[in-house]
Amino acid sequence: MSSPYASSTMSSPCYSSDDDMSRKGTPDRVFKEPEYPVVIVDQKYCANYPVQLNFEKNRQDEDKFKITDEDGNILFKAKKKKSGCRVMVDESDQPVISFTTKHITMHRRRQAYKGDHHEHHRLFTVKKTRGYKSLRYDVYMTSNMTESTFNYRVYDNFKDGTSIIFAQDKVTVLAQLHTQVSRKKEVKTEDKFSVSVSPNVDKAFVSALLIIREEVRKSRYKGYES
Repeated sequence: MSSPYASSTMSSPCYSSDDDMSRKGTPDRVFKEPEYPVVIVDQKYCANYPVQLNFEKNRQDEDKFKITDEDGNILFKAKKKKSGCRVMVDESDQPVISFTTKHITMHRRRQAYKGDHHEHHRLFTVKKTRGYKSLRYDVYMTSNMTESTFNYRVYDNFKDGTSIIFAQDKVTVLAQLHTQVSRKKEVKTEDKFSVSVSPNVDKAFVSALLIIREEVRKSRYKGYES
């Protein structure tokens, strides 16, 4: 599978300025692959080549997800427990990562833990923010105590309908979704979508971020969030 960012002439979709409040936008930026491995959950979830992940939601139970590779092999499954915590397991049903929702916060923060959340090995926090023509899910690693700037971001650009995951520099791309995004609340979330993951990027980390994104989107469309 060839990398969608391999060409030095390929530029990113146009998006707004850093604070996302400018109506003028900024010139296209050139995407690049990570120069170093992005390992958040485990090195074994990294491949030295680009991969495609396919996400599928259970139509009978929207709280269940299945993530497969290009050959249809199950990599991860995710479901919500009675406690409200969601856990993502591997093909052997072993917990990989779990996350909880802090309902009392304005931004509906999600906290992610390695393995089962009862082990209290927190990895990162995700916070939803809104821009002029975008919806952003900012990721703060546990070591980022001040949260003055994000470490990673899932960026839904309503202007051109693209959705990408990039690093703090906003040009290093971890993954790109193959689906159109919209700011309209009445638009339903999709049952299936795929994502291209850059080489040496943790697939479990990307999968967890996109499941969190889907949770936020679902609650937004149902009117729970602005």
